[in-house]
Amino acid sequence: MHRLTWLVLLTLAPFALAVLTGVIGIAYVSFVPAFVLFYGILSETPSGIEVERWVEREKLGVGKEGRVRVRLTVERGSGFVVVEDFASPGLEVAGENRHVFFKRPGKRLVAEYEYTIRPLKKGVHTLSPVEVIGLDFLGIKDVTYLVAGDEARIEAYPRVAGLRRIRISKLKTRERMSSSHVAPMGPTSTDFREIREYRPGDPLRKINWKATARLGDVLVNEYEPEGRATVMLYLDTTEEVAVGNVFHGALESSLGLALSLVALLLRNDFRVGLYLAGSRKLITPRTGIQALSTFTRALLSAGPSVREDESLPLAVERSRTSLGGGLSLAVIVTNLTPHNLDEVKNAIGGLRRHFGCRVLLVDVNPYGDFGEVPLVLSSLHKEGLSKNLEALVVRWDPGKEDVGTAVKRVVGGVFGAR
Repeated sequence: MHRLTWLVLLTLAPFALAVLTGVIGIAYVSFVPAFVLFYGILSETPSGIEVERWVEREKLGVGKEGRVRVRLTVERGSGFVVVEDFASPGLEVAGENRHVFFKRPGKRLVAEYEYTIRPLKKGVHTLSPVEVIGLDFLGIKDVTYLVAGDEARIEAYPRVAGLRRIRISKLKTRERMSSSHVAPMGPTSTDFREIREYRPGDPLRKINWKATARLGDVLVNEYEPEGRATVMLYLDTTEEVAVGNVFHGALESSLGLALSLVALLLRNDFRVGLYLAGSRKLITPRTGIQALSTFTRALLSAGPSVREDESLPLAVERSRTSLGGGLSLAVIVTNLTPHNLDEVKNAIGGLRRHFGCRVLLVDVNPYGDFGEVPLVLSSLHKEGLSKNLEALVVRWDPGKEDVGTAVKRVVGGVFGAR
């Protein structure tokens, strides 16, 4: 009503001034506001509105950007059109996702705009349906309100470091005994096993031409399969890791580290398993990069969890049957504190007792979010806590080192990457 009031005053004031002063020409000044007032009263509220929204990618890594494009069409009326949508917490918007357009009379309005979204933490984030408000020029008529489209869901997976060039071979083992550790379809060694008859699908390079010529049947050389070392990750998703910034705390950092390490191991032909201590989720050891989607789904819904009947030593016990007795390396990822020190010690002892494997502890330090002094003090305290652990310890401050650097330190310290 403010616009209407001002236009009425601007229309009547020149007439009143002309009557008082006797200067008729002053009355002509009222023609402009009178015309605007007349136009505003006769015009219709914007209508015939259509909105389309395209989300470039519905799956994004934490910190990665995706584009969102919106197209608006208004067929009738005139006035202001407000277009906006709303992002859930944890989904950062770069650019403008709220725009105001002016619809001119008699002309079709077509407008497009883009903005980018960036998830700050793992999980499912949403963009609300697009809301459109149509307002007449004077604000005296009914408002046009439209909710267009459906809610858009963006699935954010933990940050994965790009480590495709790293090759790992130190832990690959050759086992002559039959066990789940040996991959029958995996790479072969140079250890001769036997000569057997040719089977469809055998490569020509395996044919033993001398034996074939001597016996008259096509024979091939069979070699011992090269075993695949098994690596088990025990990821703490209890309240011990629910420390630090909600977007970059110990839990979020641990999830990114775990997924990056799993991806690297799978690419290098290892058998990889995962246990989420606290969430009580187990993924039995498997091979092939196609298995990465299984690990990703499990990590998307991980912690922080409150389970009184769950601990790292229990996680080791519950995963024993799935390992079949064979384990080359165990990696424990947690935030080492005085509260869980005994649990970590017992878990390491259980792994060494049951499997005789190497154990690596990744100690995530999230206290950098609270300032430099807490970070230094916590680092010194953690160093003292880990002195008597029978495991290689990698200390990681996510505030100073990214996920890729942390994974390289793990790989360099245990696997001997090159």
